[in-house]
Amino acid sequence: MTEHDAFARRVLRRETHVSRSVSTVVAMLLLLVVAAAAVSAAVLVFLDQRVLGIDPRDVVDAAVAAPRGLDPTVVVGVGAVVAVIGLVLLAKGVLPGRRPRHSMPSDRLAVVVDDEVLASAAARAARTATRLGPDATVGTVGRRTVDVVLRPAAGVDVPAVAAKDAVDREFAEIDVVPAVHARVRVQPTGRVDG
Repeated sequence: MTEHDAFARRVLRRETHVSRSVSTVVAMLLLLVVAAAAVSAAVLVFLDQRVLGIDPRDVVDAAVAAPRGLDPTVVVGVGAVVAVIGLVLLAKGVLPGRRPRHSMPSDRLAVVVDDEVLASAAARAARTATRLGPDATVGTVGRRTVDVVLRPAAGVDVPAVAAKDAVDREFAEIDVVPAVHARVRVQPTGRVDG
């Protein structure tokens, strides 16, 4: 593997995936503040000192006893907020942070194509094969699929197989990574152009 290949692979990875560094820094800063407060309180307890006239042991005892003296809706509300924050952080760590982009192979460059461009190419290929108007085809691209919806005028028969073949040929020429599979659907109700 050459240095250029490693560089191109790194650039493609950065352009097709979302950076998680901001959420990681925020989570680590919050964890650092909580850890610093706990260590400071432990040191103050060990030295039998008070901060601004408050004993850290009294604060911990009040925090432990607080749920018994509070309204249950407040306790449930605080628990729900903490659970939502935890779920967001878990989702950030587990779910793939993919941008709506695909890459294309190239010997000299790192080529990234936006999914909207691929959807437009799929719609154009299907529109050319079926001879429909510009507003009669809509394409959407997912991670591994391209979905083209044909909306012909009422009473017009559309060759969906020809449209699918045209989209397949288009994406075979483009050769995006990861590869996408075409799915062409014809809306059962036709448009009425006025």
